[in-house]
Amino acid sequence: MSELTARHAIPLLVAGQGQKDVTHNEALMHLDALVFPVAERADLAEPPVSRVEGQCWLVAGSAMGEWAGQSGKYALWTAGGWRFLSLPEGGGVYVKSNGRFMRKSEGLWAVERWTGAVGPVIPLPSGGTVVDVQVRAAVTSLIQQLAAAGLLAA
Repeated sequence: MSELTARHAIPLLVAGQGQKDVTHNEALMHLDALVFPVAERADLAEPPVSRVEGQCWLVAGSAMGEWAGQSGKYALWTAGGWRFLSLPEGGGVYVKSNGRFMRKSEGLWAVERWTGAVGPVIPLPSGGTVVDVQVRAAVTSLIQQLAAAGLLAA
């Protein structure tokens, strides 16, 4: 039997193990970070100087310092130091610094794009007997932004 869960490598208790509280507490720390993953930032290659217990970061490529060799992992700061967690393919993390949701795809983190059904193509405003340049510009901008977000077909 494995000593770690298959998807998130959370420590399991094993028969006859001493100090089960240590393993159990470690598992709870992992779960606390993974239940709804939130990262402070996703663009740092080395640990931030200022950090609070429980904060997490997505480790950027070419990781250095205490993060060396941990590129692409989800770094959790605890009272006992850094814990590096590997989220499974397709796993997602909300990143506070940019207000975006990032998803792991082919081992890399990328900003999540809308993957639901894309709405119809909406034509840009034109024609009519009274032309309001400001309204037309606002509607055009709105349609372009919705298309860029993947909510409308371009």
